Amino acid sequence: MSNQYPPQQPYGQPHQTYPGGPGYPPPPKKKMSGGAIVAIVIGCVLGGLFLLLLIIGFAVSDDSSPSEDKASVLEVTASPSKSAAEAPAKPAEKAPEKEAEPKKTTEYPSGDYVVGEDIPAGTYTSAGAEKGIFELCTITTEPTGDTTMPKIKTSNADERIIITLEKADGVVSISGCEPLKPRS
Repeated sequence: MSNQYPPQQPYGQPHQTYPGGPGYPPPPKKKMSGGAIVAIVIGCVLGGLFLLLLIIGFAVSDDSSPSEDKASVLEVTASPSKSAAEAPAKPAEKAPEKEAEPKKTTEYPSGDYVVGEDIPAGTYTSAGAEKGIFELCTITTEPTGDTTMPKIKTSNADERIIITLEKADGVVSISGCEPLKPRS
């Protein structure tokens, strides 16, 4: 009789042996859940965007404040005139002892202002975000009391913002906006 069937393994070893020991199946592989994979991908994308924005911010930032090590030089050249030489010298005027009132500003650029002190209460408007790379205007308030809710207004370029400020609004913060002007 011919051998029609393949040779069978001995009864003691139903599976191939693995390093875990003879007769044991391999341990199951642990798989990541779909939520974990999505979280890792989103985290990497957001982290990359944050780093990109940070690099762009440093590259674009302009230092408009005067530096201490740089001296500004103003050169005036004029020919002397006869009338200036013939004019009698005026005595030096005394500086007023009382400080003059701060002039009232009609425009409020980006910054923080205390309502009622730095900026009068009232209704104000802005033409929207300043032109640039990030065209986003935000105006927020930080109320002084517990009964007043904070106000948050945002706009893009060429989108007007209208906001009414009250003394209870506390501090108003303006960022990236065309100057805030009183509404007429």
